[in-house]
Amino acid sequence: MTKNQLRQQFLSTNLDKTKNIAIKNRFFTSFDLDKIQKLHVFLPMSREINTWLIINEIFQNYPSISVITSKSNLQTYTMESYYLDMNTELTKNSWGISEPVNAHKCHDDKIDMILLPLLAFDKQGFRVGYGKGFYDRFLLKCRPDIIKIGLSQFAPIDKIDDINEYDIKMDFCVMAEHTWIFNN
Repeated sequence: MTKNQLRQQFLSTNLDKTKNIAIKNRFFTSFDLDKIQKLHVFLPMSREINTWLIINEIFQNYPSISVITSKSNLQTYTMESYYLDMNTELTKNSWGISEPVNAHKCHDDKIDMILLPLLAFDKQGFRVGYGKGFYDRFLLKCRPDIIKIGLSQFAPIDKIDDINEYDIKMDFCVMAEHTWIFNN
């Protein structure tokens, strides 16, 4: 299937909100966070995994990790990174995505690990997002060794038919039942 076909299919599929806790738990049992200093996390829209469960766990139990999130430029389809803490004021952009207000900027090349939103992914580690390429552009500005982790409620498809040279593979994808590992 193509990315557009997959978007249509997965946007019409209902999420099982009860899987959010299992995905959070699997994330924390799948990865050694001792060497992670900066973790970039997307702030969820209603159709995405509830990353607030992961963020709150980091705030409570991993004080050495800085949580980073982004603001989007909806004209250029680019993102900039900002520190997020329990006191960061948030506002919704015109797409309904929460973004930090008056937060301190973080240099993208300082981020160690990133959690990626997705609608679908394949067994090779490629993901289908919402179609504007925000994260693929963003990842080009990050360190080559950044750990890229998708979060998904749905099993992978065999292959996304229209992958191109701009698509960047994930290193892992966390599901409620399993963590997929992709060899680069």
